Amino acid sequence: MDRRHSATLSRRDVLRRALAGGALGMGFGAGWLSRAAGTASAQRAISGTLQVAWDQVQDNLDPQTARGNRNWWVLTELYDTLTYLPGYSLDAKPYLAESWTVSGNGTVYTFKLRRGVKFTTGSELTAEAVKYSIDRMQSTKLGPLFLTVPFDHADVVDRYTVRFVLKYPYAAWPVILAHPAVCSIVDPKIAEAHGGVQPGKRNEYLSANTAGIGAWTIDRWDQSQRIVLVRNPDYWRGWKGPHLNRVVLETVPEEQTRLLRLEKGDIDIATVNAQSLPGLEDRIARGHLPIGIEKAKNGQPLVSLSTMQVNMNNKLLPTSDINVRKGLSYAFNYNLFISKVMNGYAVRMAGMIPRGILGHVSDYPLVDFDLTKAKAAFDAASAQAKAELAKGVTLRYVPGYVLGQEGAVMWQQDLAKIGVRLILQEIDQATLSSLQTSAPGVPLIEGRWVGDFPDPDNFISSARTDYWPPRGFGAAFAGDAKTDSLIERGRMEQNPARRRAIYRELELYFRDQYAILMVAEPSGVLNKWNARASWVQGFQYNPMFHPLFYETYKQG
Repeated sequence: MDRRHSATLSRRDVLRRALAGGALGMGFGAGWLSRAAGTASAQRAISGTLQVAWDQVQDNLDPQTARGNRNWWVLTELYDTLTYLPGYSLDAKPYLAESWTVSGNGTVYTFKLRRGVKFTTGSELTAEAVKYSIDRMQSTKLGPLFLTVPFDHADVVDRYTVRFVLKYPYAAWPVILAHPAVCSIVDPKIAEAHGGVQPGKRNEYLSANTAGIGAWTIDRWDQSQRIVLVRNPDYWRGWKGPHLNRVVLETVPEEQTRLLRLEKGDIDIATVNAQSLPGLEDRIARGHLPIGIEKAKNGQPLVSLSTMQVNMNNKLLPTSDINVRKGLSYAFNYNLFISKVMNGYAVRMAGMIPRGILGHVSDYPLVDFDLTKAKAAFDAASAQAKAELAKGVTLRYVPGYVLGQEGAVMWQQDLAKIGVRLILQEIDQATLSSLQTSAPGVPLIEGRWVGDFPDPDNFISSARTDYWPPRGFGAAFAGDAKTDSLIERGRMEQNPARRRAIYRELELYFRDQYAILMVAEPSGVLNKWNARASWVQGFQYNPMFHPLFYETYKQG
């Protein structure tokens, strides 16, 4: 965390500076933080309750049927997994499994379980419970089945040993098992007592109650308002040392309300978007507010494992012509977009595989904004492509998704300078999803990819020509037999060096084809816990899912 203005402050200094500085620029005046509010802040700084205000609304906490980050972020607090990603790491480590071995040329994973670990229900963790849990998702068919495509079956070797047999070698399996919706282990007795496994239906009891192994249990859930988590007193990792007693996850849709409460000290963590972060950082500096914005780790900017792009249809005129794709790529002002639209909270997208993931290619020249090169590329297009382009090309965009209106207009104006008409059409997310997943697609459509697990196959798999939905790389309809072969080889290869070489070849092939317009990778600073009071200690942001609050505590 960036603590330049708060690292050495005592609680008395916090109050004194906050009272003197105030929160300027939000319309509350310099003296907005009263002495009473300051006293409340000091009390919260040493309390055992963590108050989080975010924009998320949960609707299902049944680990094998829940979909979406909004649910998975809470599930990771309630259900431990066989492996996990500690701290900022993206490498799977043992968790409920104390070790594992790989055999069968990468198709058999055998996990040894920790002994004596208890569910919150009092039952003991066994191999039978692990098998029940992963089989349950396969049977309900409601969870993220796409994450378990390689899975064939699970065997109970003995009470504390479970074996996963895969359909083909898959190096990503250990990190996939860290995902809270793949193999969060539920107590079979509780699941069966409340309806068991019903294909196509979620378990209503488990959707609102926990029956797992985790640091936290649900104390209260006010739908669409807040979830209150309390310690699991029998948690297998114990509670020695500083820890929280409760975590309150409150849904606060209005960002200005989140900011006000954060700056008053009424909450400890808030979600702040790219548009509001610069103003908050300015108020932190001028008012010496006890708030930190974490921007880097190990000397490098935080990664998000997400990409923002515009898919250019490789099979539909005019973008089926590589020269049109080149022209559109050169006509986009990437650096201006990052500085003006993203307020600097992004970096150039350098391929389908983002920074931080094995196979990312950082040394290949990117396409830079150059209208002269753009015009030359358009001039070299085929007669058919030029005729189609002369009618104007439509960009459909969703506000706040990738380009936004500001980025779309910026691109439109630059293209107009070289005689290309970009027609802008604002659509909603549902319409965009339909266009992304329907053939033959449209020439231009926004696309965004957020990692589900930290392995290159998660980011490359959508480039398969048989990927559904739709067909091919997102809605770019790119790829061929060569790229399909590289993708297949990459996912099955066990040697990291050989995998890296395969993905490099694949990435450079797609770049040479100008398959997509690579806009940006959002900074990891735009995570859901990005603005934190200085008294929040021990918090470790991870780009993927892992228990965030077990090691967190508050100390003023």
